[in-house]
Amino acid sequence: MVKVYGKAVIGAASLLLFSNVMLGCSNDKEAILNTEGNTGKPKEPITLTIFNGQPGALNFESLGITEAIKKKFPHITLNIILRDPKSTDYKDLIAGGTLPDIIYESASFTVDRIIQNGFQYDLQELVKKNNFNLQQFEPNVLAQTQNANGEGKLYGLPFTMNRYALFYNKDIFDKFGVAYPKDGMTWDEVYDLAKKVTRVEQGTTYMGFAAIPNNMMLNNQLSLSPLDPREDKAVLNTDGWKLMFDNLKRFYEIPDNALVPTSETAKGSIAMALESHPLMIGWVKANPNLNWDVVSLPVLKEKPGTGLKPATLALFISQTSKYKDEAFQIVSYLVSEQVQTMLSKQGVGTPLVNANVKNAFGQEVQELQGKNTGAFYYYKDAPPSPLRAADLTNVNVDFGKPFGDMVKNKADTNTVLRQFEEAINQAIATAKSDKAKK
Repeated sequence: MVKVYGKAVIGAASLLLFSNVMLGCSNDKEAILNTEGNTGKPKEPITLTIFNGQPGALNFESLGITEAIKKKFPHITLNIILRDPKSTDYKDLIAGGTLPDIIYESASFTVDRIIQNGFQYDLQELVKKNNFNLQQFEPNVLAQTQNANGEGKLYGLPFTMNRYALFYNKDIFDKFGVAYPKDGMTWDEVYDLAKKVTRVEQGTTYMGFAAIPNNMMLNNQLSLSPLDPREDKAVLNTDGWKLMFDNLKRFYEIPDNALVPTSETAKGSIAMALESHPLMIGWVKANPNLNWDVVSLPVLKEKPGTGLKPATLALFISQTSKYKDEAFQIVSYLVSEQVQTMLSKQGVGTPLVNANVKNAFGQEVQELQGKNTGAFYYYKDAPPSPLRAADLTNVNVDFGKPFGDMVKNKADTNTVLRQFEEAINQAIATAKSDKAKK
């Protein structure tokens, strides 16, 4: 019942297919590579180590990032290290004395991976020194990145994002004569559609809807947190969490609409699936015969016009770096409109406000040609959960098991939430006791 809190937001598994989706050199890459580097007096050559903590999410080489940096900063040599939990994890870097200057990591892992390993460094001084414009980021995306560390400090700048939308299989809707989903639908409307397209036909079970419950809860549209922001306790047995559980639970009470992994969508028997764009592309690559499109994710009538909480990956500058100024120049360049447009065209989600960058999304990804890609940016992201006091005990929370058990056992939502809250409180007590013994 207790796993990694926040890991589902944008873990490497959810983005593993990403590096295989991108196409070759784009016009934007050429434009960037043809820009002159720094002019004036030659600068002293230095080497910067970039630790890619999410290698499944982003391939610096294939996307043209490495080459663009080399062209822009010819005096900087890059040493890119990919995280491997078995051989090159954070502890291995520290033990070997290979300390990174820049870290690419999920913002949700700021505490677990950045702070706990002693790499945190507040970027506010460098922001001021370089007159860097923080307003170029979507406000809720920047706030989520700051709130993730429990101190509200600017340890990282948003770099890439996982974007969600509602995938739908046109053939299933055509088969049963049901109108396609459309942008701007509520959860109630999607539920009504799911009932119409869930049925057994000639031995084949067609399911109306699929999602990953853990993702839906961690990224919930009400900005709820399972942990109290001011006390060492869970806060789950509430009206808000009941609404979130009941909203999703009803889909799995539809006869024949089983709780299955969203990867089953690739087989062609799931009518709608709420998922991130890299996984959708993976389904299509696995089954090119899928006849599909996307619309905006459904919204709660209690929270109209609001998407999920941001699923952000950020660039962190390590406090151990001897080249913080140069590292900040690299980071600033990577979040610039120029580089972000290049990445957006290749299907990388952007944290920027800039509409042109968003409109470029997926233009060079074959699987997204002719698709309603604007659906991925249809709504503003929900605000982050309230900042939790830094001195409180953090435990890992996984909604998957309690939700799955609730569906399987047809259990009462209030009972499940009460028991889940008790389990997390026990985990907090155990963590505090273990810490006191050290």
